[in-house]
Amino acid sequence: MKFVSFNINGLRARPHQLEAIVEKHQPDVIGLQETKVHDDMFPLETVSALGYHVFYHGQKGHYGVALLTKAKPVAVRKGFPGDGEEAQRRMIMADIETPAGLLTVMNGYFPQGESRDHETKFPAKAKILC
Repeated sequence: MKFVSFNINGLRARPHQLEAIVEKHQPDVIGLQETKVHDDMFPLETVSALGYHVFYHGQKGHYGVALLTKAKPVAVRKGFPGDGEEAQRRMIMADIETPAGLLTVMNGYFPQGESRDHETKFPAKAKILC
């Protein structure tokens, strides 16, 4: 299987970059970070026209992640366990059946380091380490 991870930095402004990646690499799974679009504004028609099952977990203006898969996943999970509605949209996971068995794909957005004392940024990163 071929995987691509891409920080698109605003999906609605850069669909041509996503199209170029698909055309050049034909990946089985694409993980997008920083989609920067709320779920109700996600350009689903444009993205699914590329031939993928599309799953997204976004918020307006910043963060946001998406998974595009050629094979339909068995399950998709958005966010971290215990996340509330106010949580930053930084993680999406999918379970995909493969000839070798079930594969769990995790796509997360983790910006560069911050001080451990930062009140919001460091705790979000620490979740993935636990």
